[in-house]
Amino acid sequence: MCTKTKLEDVLFCALVFGSSFIAVSAAASQEAYRIEPVLVTATRTEEPARELGVSTTVITADEIDRRQATDVLDLLRDVAGFSVSQGGSRGGSTALYARGGEDNYTMVLIDGVHVNEAGGSYDFSSITTDNIERIEIIRGPQSALYGSDAIGGVIHIITKKGMGKPTVSISTAHGAHSENGNYMGEQGFCVSGGNESMGVSLAYGRVDDQGILALNSGFSNNTVSARADLRPNAGLLLSFTGRLNLAEFNFPTENGGDRVDEVFPGLDPDQDTKTNDASVSGQVRFDLYPWWEHVLHVGFHRLDRGFDDPPNPMATALDALPGSRTDSLETRVTVDYHTHVCINRGSEVESTLTLGYEFDREDLKLDSLATIVFGDPGLGHSFSSTTTVDQARHNHAYYLQEQISLFSLFHIVGGFRVEDNSEFGTDVNPRGSIACDLRETGTKVYGNIGTGIKEPTFLENFGGFGTVGNPDLSPEKSFSWEAGVDQHFREGRILLGLTYFENRFDNMIAFIFLPATATSTFENIQRAESRGVEVTARFASGFGLTFGGNYTFLETEVTEDGGIGNLFFAKGMELLRRPKHSGSFFLDWQRKALTVHLAGTYVGRRDDTLFTVTEDPEGGLFIFDTQRLENDDYFVLDLAVSYALTDLDRSPLKSLKIFAKGHNILDEDYEEILGFSSPGIRAMGGVEIAF
Repeated sequence: MCTKTKLEDVLFCALVFGSSFIAVSAAASQEAYRIEPVLVTATRTEEPARELGVSTTVITADEIDRRQATDVLDLLRDVAGFSVSQGGSRGGSTALYARGGEDNYTMVLIDGVHVNEAGGSYDFSSITTDNIERIEIIRGPQSALYGSDAIGGVIHIITKKGMGKPTVSISTAHGAHSENGNYMGEQGFCVSGGNESMGVSLAYGRVDDQGILALNSGFSNNTVSARADLRPNAGLLLSFTGRLNLAEFNFPTENGGDRVDEVFPGLDPDQDTKTNDASVSGQVRFDLYPWWEHVLHVGFHRLDRGFDDPPNPMATALDALPGSRTDSLETRVTVDYHTHVCINRGSEVESTLTLGYEFDREDLKLDSLATIVFGDPGLGHSFSSTTTVDQARHNHAYYLQEQISLFSLFHIVGGFRVEDNSEFGTDVNPRGSIACDLRETGTKVYGNIGTGIKEPTFLENFGGFGTVGNPDLSPEKSFSWEAGVDQHFREGRILLGLTYFENRFDNMIAFIFLPATATSTFENIQRAESRGVEVTARFASGFGLTFGGNYTFLETEVTEDGGIGNLFFAKGMELLRRPKHSGSFFLDWQRKALTVHLAGTYVGRRDDTLFTVTEDPEGGLFIFDTQRLENDDYFVLDLAVSYALTDLDRSPLKSLKIFAKGHNILDEDYEEILGFSSPGIRAMGGVEIAF
């Protein structure tokens, strides 16, 4: 539990941290620098961040460019309240924990298309920043607007609009890992252009990374992204987007990670996964009257995954004929219609009423062959089993939201959403928020409260891989609230933010064994809590230098374990892989054509699991062991430098940029997940031209 003393210590540190920034501001220039991003994700309408009663973060295309970030994952590591874990090399499966919630509690949207797997999971390992205009992040439950999977927040990835004169850009970068000199390459191509009536952007990106291990750790990814916007008249906008990721990841780990598997049972030389992830959307915005807008959005998501593990009994003791494989195809079709009715726009009392309906259907087709080894294959201690799943479910949702602004000072939002699900029935989720924007003092005080839900996975509902599905499962639920203050100083050059939050997670689904029938199934029998403080700061000197950072203090606790004796989800214990202390900082310096970006990420100690397998000294069956251990803290420093020429009057080129970037330049030795090696120094250099 979070004691009063601990909370006071955190608030005191936040006060000292903020006071240091205020002292520096005394020498700052008087030039205004206040940045006021506009978000659409929080309310489905365009609203300035200062008028929102929720915690938000916006990652812009300019920030992506300065950081030279290729993977979205690298951007999310430094967001306040987020904890990210990746299993080993680039391309390894990832988990993102928002404010202590589970790794399947955050909804991911790409241009409004829901791209999570059914049940909330999303693997960020292969999504790149190609053609991304901005990433809007809303922390806290958003199920009142977005339904299932938005139990802990929403990450919305928005594709660039084509604007301005037609431009073609080409980039190429090459580098290597310090561990073994393995090659890395990144190639990019983009064409865009448009005006007030239409715009088009099209981008292609290619990533090749031979990995950090000597054996079978390569990753490759092809990304195609496109957007087209048509505006036949002032009251009608048609938008079409598409994104395709084709990724392949080779991994040698069999059980507990490369560092332990290398000892026993051995590393696998040809195990891999292939992913074909596609999302497509079409949207129509029509203003019937200036005060009455209609929006129709149709989205389609297709996730095709294949896992292949050919038998290699001479390389790893866990491999045996005929090997293992899994082919899964998951699709989701979504149709959403909502309307906004605006009253007294621009007056002292404004009102925006949103009414909406959404239908979605999820389908899963899965075919799997699993070979399990209990001992030396030569002694016959192995067997194979098959799993076939062909299931579908659907959901009807109705939502209402009211936004009221009073005297440009108070901004109040309230609403709810009703789910009518083919599996778990009816569920209602409300939320409410308020923001007080004191522009004269640069102060924003805000707070919100709400509930969220996450539907069961297909496996939990319908079974598979030796388990029995439970069609009577309820969705996992949360009750959350937060309160915070943002303070601007020196015409917005300095921004300090402080937020306190609490979450209660209920109806959590647990895997249980039924001795009476010797089968396994799932039940809603667990609960947990999280609470914490987020501190953010940003300072712009006016002399080409901007720096800032964030710090998160987090406490988690299992409040009900369901009585099943799970070492990793035990009553009174912390949730795994959620550090109590984490934070990041950045420093941007721009001098004419030169840009330097320095960023550091700190992740504190956290509990984790370690799985090992050993040979039985008496022969026969293997001994599988699981431990709960503390993973060490670590600090990673990244550096990106670029030199851009844009005044090329006598050249057909519009711009020429030479760049270099280094990750983990201090060569920190760490494990994001126990047992899995993490990358040491990796460095790349390249050039980008536009014409």
